[in-house]
Amino acid sequence: MTRKALRILGAVAVATMVAITGLTGPAGAASSAGLDGVVVDKVTGAPVSGAGIVIQQQDGSGWNFTNSDSQGRFAFPDTAAGQYIVQVMANGYVEQWLNGHQNQWEADPITVPATLRVPLMPIQYGSVAGRVVSSTGAAIANVNVQLRRGSNWVADTGTDSKGRYRFDQVETGSTYTVQFTFPSGQVLFNGGANSEYEATPLTVSATETTQVNLTRPPVGHLTVRALDAVTRKPVVNFCWYPQDGPLNFHTTCTDDTGRARLRDLPIGTYRGGGYDPNKVYANALFGPTQVVEGKTVSTTVLLVKSVHLRVDFVDAVTGDPVDGACVTLAHPVRADVGQSGQCGSSVEYDSLFAGEAFRLFVAPYDGTHGAQWVSTTGIGTGDPAAARVFRPAAGEQVQVTVKLDAGGTVTGVIKDAATGNGVRSVCPTATAPPSSYGPSANSYCTDDDGRYSITMLGPYEWKLAFPTYGGQHAWTWSGDAPNRASATPVRVIAGQSTTLDVSLVATGTISGTVTVPAGQCVTCVTIQAVDASTGDYAGVNPRVRADGTFTMTGLNSQEIRLYYNVGDDLVEYPTRLRTKAGEAVTGVAIVVPAA
Repeated sequence: MTRKALRILGAVAVATMVAITGLTGPAGAASSAGLDGVVVDKVTGAPVSGAGIVIQQQDGSGWNFTNSDSQGRFAFPDTAAGQYIVQVMANGYVEQWLNGHQNQWEADPITVPATLRVPLMPIQYGSVAGRVVSSTGAAIANVNVQLRRGSNWVADTGTDSKGRYRFDQVETGSTYTVQFTFPSGQVLFNGGANSEYEATPLTVSATETTQVNLTRPPVGHLTVRALDAVTRKPVVNFCWYPQDGPLNFHTTCTDDTGRARLRDLPIGTYRGGGYDPNKVYANALFGPTQVVEGKTVSTTVLLVKSVHLRVDFVDAVTGDPVDGACVTLAHPVRADVGQSGQCGSSVEYDSLFAGEAFRLFVAPYDGTHGAQWVSTTGIGTGDPAAARVFRPAAGEQVQVTVKLDAGGTVTGVIKDAATGNGVRSVCPTATAPPSSYGPSANSYCTDDDGRYSITMLGPYEWKLAFPTYGGQHAWTWSGDAPNRASATPVRVIAGQSTTLDVSLVATGTISGTVTVPAGQCVTCVTIQAVDASTGDYAGVNPRVRADGTFTMTGLNSQEIRLYYNVGDDLVEYPTRLRTKAGEAVTGVAIVVPAA
């Protein structure tokens, strides 16, 4: 629907509402306690009849409306004194908020009582036209061109074979921007701006054409080829998407030659990711690749066939399917699994990477069966060291049937060793503690009373961890041990509850400083501590402050290996640290090297 038609409907709607409700009518004599006035044509001075006038206070209260009479007069005789904003609209005229504004938020407050003379500008029309060319001056066809006003669509068209476009019947009295969308997905605005916010608004004059030309910045082309890593044959329909670069190009899939052709990319460095919709090959990456002006740059990625894993759940006694279990692909060394994973009566993982080792931790939620690690013998165990480590080869189809035993529960109270009071923010786990706060499978973190339960564990021996994230206590394992290596296993009995109370000693700490190269983010550095004998996380990841200082808590009496991130990699601190519950290790100096 055209804006003109919308104006007609708006004016008719206002007039109809007035006629039906009888709230106000055309103006009579000016009132000393209200608002009145006259609406006139700004060009001729003639009165404008049938104009819709809406008044309201700035908070939206006091709303009222009326129409001008045949003499252009209007009145709101019962309007209370105060400040109002006024909107005036009429068929064939530019709508305005007094005085002469396009938007409500720009409106000038009008103090009532008042008598107004409102000049309305007749709608006049001009044109916007131009040409889109490349950096070498060549015409660019099939560019979508959109005329916009106030960040909203007005009209759109496309460039012809000579790069030309044109908009006619463009209303004057407003400001506009022009958006250009190229077939490559690149979006520019008038003046070559990268965003509408940066574009300079343009105006249109009556009966004249405003020229808005655009020269696209230099571009080049990128071809990404996908080949089978073994046969070197082309891989068809492998799809590449952007990760980093000057343009978020459209996802593009390879053709019969294994090539994905990305045309007209702004020059710069690109990185991307790829996936196989057919799930034959594992996900892949390309880049960094430099696109240069006027040339086609090619890069080749060797694809490895993905691993497919299917896990089925059955009752260990009957062999019947179990509907309701979650499986997590756990780290081959660390045993922390959190609550992640896929769930159902069976689970399938597609596009796993060959050579990436994992163990399986299964947590049923049917209320009958208990959690387990899948052992090397195919039965359940509570000991991650006895769990099978899967190392699938490229293209391997792995199928595992998990035999689930009936579950039992461990419950108890976690107390401060010095005061005997319950401790909150302890998140007990039957696997291993995560380095940040959160519940683990089949358990929840404690409140003030320190009471906990870990439900539905398989009937095996489990070493339980009690990490605390409040910063006051050391992480503890069953038997009040400092780590898994010295922990006392807890025997879980199917269908029964086993009691295990825990005493927490004061935390040990590690503190120090982090130094990064100039311009890098020091607060973005992540620091982790693991127990040197087991590889389990041993403390809470500390927050690195803006001045580079940090303090790590949760540490018990143990030997620690400290890690910090450099880019996407973790680097080990050169010295192993010996911590002790209740005592501080200070002076740790982490220096992040330049990339």
